[in-house]
Amino acid sequence: MKRLVVAIVAMVLLVACGGGEALESPNGRVALQFEITDEGVPTYTLSFDGETLVEPSRLGIVTQEQEYVDGLSVVGIEHLSNDTTWQPVWGEFAEIRDNYNGMVVTLATVAGAELKIEMRLYDDGLGLRYLLGGEGVANITRELTEFRMAGDYSAHWMAGSDDDAEFDYMHTPLSGITPENMRLSAGHNSDIIACGVATPVAMSSERGTHLAIHEAALWRYPGMALAYDANSNSFAVELSGNEDVKSSVELPFATPWRTVIVGEDAGALVESTLVLNLNEPCKIEDTSWIKPMKYVGVWWEMHLKESIWDRDGQYPHSATTENVKRYIDFAAENGFGGVLVEGWNYGWGRGEMFDYTQPYSDFDIEELCRYAQERGVELIGHHETYANVDNYDRQMSEAYAYYESLGINSVKTGYVGSISGRNHYDRSMVDHYNRTVVEGAEHKLCIDIHEPIHSTGISRTYPNLMSAEGMRGQEWHAWNSGNSIDHNPTLPFTRNLAGAMDFTPGIFDLRYHNSVNKAAATEDGSVNKEYDYRFFVNSTLAHQLAQYVVFYSPIQMVADLPDNYRKHDDALQFIRDVPVDWADTKCLEAVIGDYVVIARRDKHSRSWFVGAITDDTERTVDLSLDFLDADRSYEATIYRDGEAAGWDTKPTDYIVEKRTVTSADRLTLRLASGGGFAISLK
Repeated sequence: MKRLVVAIVAMVLLVACGGGEALESPNGRVALQFEITDEGVPTYTLSFDGETLVEPSRLGIVTQEQEYVDGLSVVGIEHLSNDTTWQPVWGEFAEIRDNYNGMVVTLATVAGAELKIEMRLYDDGLGLRYLLGGEGVANITRELTEFRMAGDYSAHWMAGSDDDAEFDYMHTPLSGITPENMRLSAGHNSDIIACGVATPVAMSSERGTHLAIHEAALWRYPGMALAYDANSNSFAVELSGNEDVKSSVELPFATPWRTVIVGEDAGALVESTLVLNLNEPCKIEDTSWIKPMKYVGVWWEMHLKESIWDRDGQYPHSATTENVKRYIDFAAENGFGGVLVEGWNYGWGRGEMFDYTQPYSDFDIEELCRYAQERGVELIGHHETYANVDNYDRQMSEAYAYYESLGINSVKTGYVGSISGRNHYDRSMVDHYNRTVVEGAEHKLCIDIHEPIHSTGISRTYPNLMSAEGMRGQEWHAWNSGNSIDHNPTLPFTRNLAGAMDFTPGIFDLRYHNSVNKAAATEDGSVNKEYDYRFFVNSTLAHQLAQYVVFYSPIQMVADLPDNYRKHDDALQFIRDVPVDWADTKCLEAVIGDYVVIARRDKHSRSWFVGAITDDTERTVDLSLDFLDADRSYEATIYRDGEAAGWDTKPTDYIVEKRTVTSADRLTLRLASGGGFAISLK
């Protein structure tokens, strides 16, 4: 229900060149000053609680037809305000308030060509975009948006690339964004860096104010990275693409929003709804078929080389009718809604030439759909492309109709590799990714994109876009050098700010990945430290449970093998219980890259769930339960690290205990090195 609607108030002012205009957020804490310099360059300044965060930074855009660079004057300012609420189909909150003060500034060149800049201030930050009017086509070549930072802030960032988003996060001052550190971030793929910093990038000032830069509502436009200039301590928008013209657009046209989330601490970033609010309302009339779920997958066994996607004879084929039925049975026994099947279709042995309607002969897709539906489970299809996007585009309509005819409701797409003649984030690929979502909705298909363009909140408009990858996920521990120990407590403040994140949590067999690694472990589950254990999962089992709360996605994989869960059935209970759709979210404590504690309330009950994870530093959390309802008592089931636990010592040492608590209670809980805790409060 709408709580309050404030009528839009408009006024038009004629402001001479050199004039300015101020704007404040509804609570007055976020402030913006718009100015035109003596040279006719539009600029903005952003502050929070009186602290300047972004110093005067230029705005502008260049097309082949017109340059909006300098020599501009203000010919009108329209002030806007809004205060409404809306209910997402799924999300971290059951209701979101869309409350802002805004203005649209109309600028004119000497020749009379007009450009409008729209700016909105929410209590949690800024959104700004360009409005190109008129008729015909505009060929956009550059965007001049800058973010001149007011200090050498602590920054949490990842190297930018036109083709890869699976890099390490760096924790440096802004002045540490150097070519050398970019190469360290990119690591395995440092030769393909094309841009400075990927977004979202999170920062904090010396006073402790936190901010993050990203974008929202990415349609018909290339993705954005940020080029850092050490001389001016500023970021400049870099548009992806190899051509001079980054996007040809029909007029009138609104660019994506440039966003700056702002808050007094790290938790404010997690609790922000700015990116979602800047997207259009849901365009799907009937959303009853869009269902959040936990799912298992014929997936991890292939990363462990127990089976394989294709039928090469070296390893068993994974996607057989018999094997998939085992996973369906496990999902049904534990109340999980789906089974992801990779390697089911022809093409794996031929690389890029996949056929998305032709199952392998040992995969009876019709029988498996029948068997799954009989057991209350659904199949989740997989469409890997190996970056042959043209091949996928040709088959998409037929492939989606094929799934719809079988009653398959969800598809995971993948784009491993370099795309011939373009890259993962240019205008053509943004159009392609968005086509999968829009056409998926026409066939009642939920979409989970791997190797995606970064999320920008369009799941508000098309909530069948359930999740996406776009970071180094859990599989990196199976076949590569793994993720750094501070990777997980960084993700909630970087990648997850962009939108739902398919990290694939829940690995229980943290040391016995394969026959090679088994030789490194002792019978009691501890680790021979003299062995090179780079390929182990660097967390405790309790940390893995906590990921279901700390990392947000409306679809969460139960990623390990069924047999490994059966060995720890008491811990599996938390995964059975934890929801994936929430009424409220609170970040209780956090230091980016060090540790984070998040509490979420189930959308369909008064129950709360808490997750905490840490880096390699053992620490103790004194947790207040004052977020609970004051008039209720709760049964707390606590899953915590055991006394001998540690990611590099005995990761499967955990304790499950129960107690009755109220909102007046506190819990003092230890987090082991690489550890965590998970709590259900019913």
